[in-house]
Amino acid sequence: MLPALRTPRPPRALALATGLAALLAPLVGGCAPAPVGTATVDVVPRAEVGYYPTTPGLRWIYLPEDAPLDAPRVRMEIEGPTVLDDEVVTAWHLEGRGLDVRSYRRHGEDGTFLLREERPGTVVTFDPPIREWPATPLRVGLTWSGDTEATVTFPDADAAERTATFDVQWTSTVVDEREVVVPAGRIPVFVVNFVSRTFDDAGAITETLRQEVWFAPQYGEVRTENGFFLVEANLARP
Repeated sequence: MLPALRTPRPPRALALATGLAALLAPLVGGCAPAPVGTATVDVVPRAEVGYYPTTPGLRWIYLPEDAPLDAPRVRMEIEGPTVLDDEVVTAWHLEGRGLDVRSYRRHGEDGTFLLREERPGTVVTFDPPIREWPATPLRVGLTWSGDTEATVTFPDADAAERTATFDVQWTSTVVDEREVVVPAGRIPVFVVNFVSRTFDDAGAITETLRQEVWFAPQYGEVRTENGFFLVEANLARP
């Protein structure tokens, strides 16, 4: 779940950027489709993963709503441990349909935190990290929130245009628990709403982003914040 920020337009770094919401949300219609294959792996029993799955090698395959099942797919995979700024974190990789996003998360007893996202030509760092999932199991009415400073870096831009920083407030709320039907099947989920607000130097709201995620315990995201729906996973289905 990612905050919305309005960013500058470095002429050589990212001329099409109209805001961090555009940078962080998949532009499926504006990207050249790239099919993603699926490797044959053993199905991991749900009992072997945590309430919020974080095991390296887990993989989820998604499609946009109403897309045919043979359409190019999006794959999310947990790559495994890596070092980021002298801290051991977990790398996740989202690819397909023109997307290539590597995310770095900290998983611990206090929850799951998003530290950084890297796309071609753009790096976004959150300080403090965004708490994507709490330490406790989900229940309807549960809410968690925070503030972060988001730093957007365009590594290939001129020095004066290379970095922009924004203040963001965000809130996640579990609004429902229900059974949904997606290409992967009929699955019980929690519905989580995510809202972020970006502020300018005067404290005025410059952008608001609202997203919705469907999450199945010990299984993962059945609907992502970008509106992708689960087709298959290498986890046993609930």
